[in-house]
Amino acid sequence: MELRHLQYFKAVAERLNFSRAAESLRVAQPTLSRQIRDLEEELGAQLLIRNRVKVQLTDAGRVLHSHATKLLTQVEIARAAVRETAQGRHGELIISNDWRIANRFVPDAIAEFRRRHPGVELTLVDLRLGEQLNALRARRVHLGFALAGDFDPRDGLDSLRMVRSRLRVVLPASHALASARRIRLADLAAEDWVSIDERESAGYRPFVNRLCRAAGFSPRVTKVGKGIESMLARVAAGYGICVLPAFILPPQLPSLRYIDSDCAPLDLCAVWPRSDTSVLLRQFIDILRGGAKALRDVRPTPARRSD
Repeated sequence: MELRHLQYFKAVAERLNFSRAAESLRVAQPTLSRQIRDLEEELGAQLLIRNRVKVQLTDAGRVLHSHATKLLTQVEIARAAVRETAQGRHGELIISNDWRIANRFVPDAIAEFRRRHPGVELTLVDLRLGEQLNALRARRVHLGFALAGDFDPRDGLDSLRMVRSRLRVVLPASHALASARRIRLADLAAEDWVSIDERESAGYRPFVNRLCRAAGFSPRVTKVGKGIESMLARVAAGYGICVLPAFILPPQLPSLRYIDSDCAPLDLCAVWPRSDTSVLLRQFIDILRGGAKALRDVRPTPARRSD
């Protein structure tokens, strides 16, 4: 049974006239009659009683008409939804984000997207930075965020740089270097360091280890926090120091100092599969491009100095 058979049968069942049904379908009447016979043979039931005077539905015909009407309605709904999705007016867009990282621009981009495309379902998935690339490769999400050095364009991923951020050394306000304008990482070889639990932020500790080894030493980690806030609290309490990108850091507290380091800056990028042809994705990327330009046009806030 094909949709064509149901469409032909529905036209006859509603008009009870083969000539008018054939005209509405723009097919020849013999073709229509043959299709109805084929349908009856396939179902093993007579659907219509027809003679020279009139056409009537049998009990089986009435049952089929009820079901055919529902099925064809669903087919039309599906066709409309597909067309609207292809045109960017309907469907679902899945965005992954680490809300502690990209909160400077993602909420604004989402709000603008929802304003422009109210018929689109925008699903948000909260994933750590390290998890987002796996979700993208598995096509569980349309777009995520990652540091530029964490992915390879040869993996089939395209990207848009959102933020270039300096790495800042976080010190307790009482530290001897708290009034410095800039700190060389090599000058921190003798310091105690505070890190983040790898179960909470996989990749942070290896990242810091690479930075320190490039400066000629291995960091001595003495305390571990479960998140950024916990780590900063331990720094403020004098347990050690840490290094973080400026875009992650919350407003500076009186008990802390954020000092620019001599490390190369980091790029935070929006990332998506190159093969994804979703119109919805392209529309969201266009909004992100505007946000990225706005961020680049704003001069970064300098690290605060102690008085």
